[in-house]
Amino acid sequence: MSASAEAWLSELVRDLGVGSDRVVEVAAGAAAPTRGALLVVDAGDRHASDAGLASAVLESARGGLSPEGHVLVLGHHIEDAPQLCALRNALWPHLHVVRAYRMKRGEPVQRIELGGSTRLPHLATADGFALLALERLVAMSPATTAQKFDKNAAGWNGVPGAPDYGHFRWMRKLLAVLGRPRPGEVTLDAGSGAGWVGIEAAKMGAVVSSFDPSPEMVKFVLSNAASEGVKVNGRVGFCEKPPFDGPFDLVLNSGVISFSPDADVFLDGLCGVVKPGGRIVIGDLNPRSRGMTRRRTQKVIVPVREMNASLREDVERGLARRGFRVEWRRFYQLTSPVPELIHRSKSRWVQGLLLLANRSTFGIDAALGSPLSGVFDSWILGATKNPR
Repeated sequence: MSASAEAWLSELVRDLGVGSDRVVEVAAGAAAPTRGALLVVDAGDRHASDAGLASAVLESARGGLSPEGHVLVLGHHIEDAPQLCALRNALWPHLHVVRAYRMKRGEPVQRIELGGSTRLPHLATADGFALLALERLVAMSPATTAQKFDKNAAGWNGVPGAPDYGHFRWMRKLLAVLGRPRPGEVTLDAGSGAGWVGIEAAKMGAVVSSFDPSPEMVKFVLSNAASEGVKVNGRVGFCEKPPFDGPFDLVLNSGVISFSPDADVFLDGLCGVVKPGGRIVIGDLNPRSRGMTRRRTQKVIVPVREMNASLREDVERGLARRGFRVEWRRFYQLTSPVPELIHRSKSRWVQGLLLLANRSTFGIDAALGSPLSGVFDSWILGATKNPR
């Protein structure tokens, strides 16, 4: 490793808080001599956009990374966001990039994370970049998912009276309404979050159970249901192995499959609790939307679920293999810049116009047979399980 790379490394390891005895350094493509908590892969003079660099990094990571360890890819050139995004995309689905550093000689190092960028106090000694990644299966492990939702439970609950609360509730009501639960139907809200989808179903007369990986979320489910005057049976669990045996007349699943490291195992678990002749309504992120596509090509750090999002057609095929017949399909939630405006605007009338735009374009897409993939950030579909 060059002297400049060694200087970067000392700065970055200090920022990461990793002991020097746990760092393993290799050149891209070389085998690591031992396993380390931080595997540093030096790209040398190669650019982030060089064909084959991702393969060389992955070859070095194979066998050289401790469980739950990180890979730090060092480059010797200042790269723009699209080049770094291209490398990040090429490392997926084996590694997920969680942090980036950009270094320019004599200037503070820039650290880029999901929450934004921070200028570190120490100065860069050379030009370059670094990407910090961990194995996808670690980033999407059940423990990581539960911890993530516990930490951010209040944010997923929505804030009554907040400018964007109307959108929050509309999107959750939409999935329940499209599911058309009948009075007395035994219904499951799978991966319930704060429980609002299941609560809407309960208001329509369904007998609702729900589960979520986060114990904190389950507390919100129970308190929200009580405040709305309905009863929901809430438990802790994952879609891959639901904590209810069923069978259920109706299963509702909103925005969860993108959190799963294995969509097939996810669908096996979810479909297994639907009774013959029962229905499933499932919705998630649309990776083909203009906004999502732009984020993956221009934003260096994106949430793991955006990288992991499934196409609606792939989920349809997965349901068909498990004996389901798709009855209807929709897109909803207008793509960029609408979500950004919803989150930033404090104006009630602006929020009202944005909600009207979302609702009306959802209706137009439905009337046309749901062809507007690039316009919406999310999809929903409904399917019926074939009778035995």
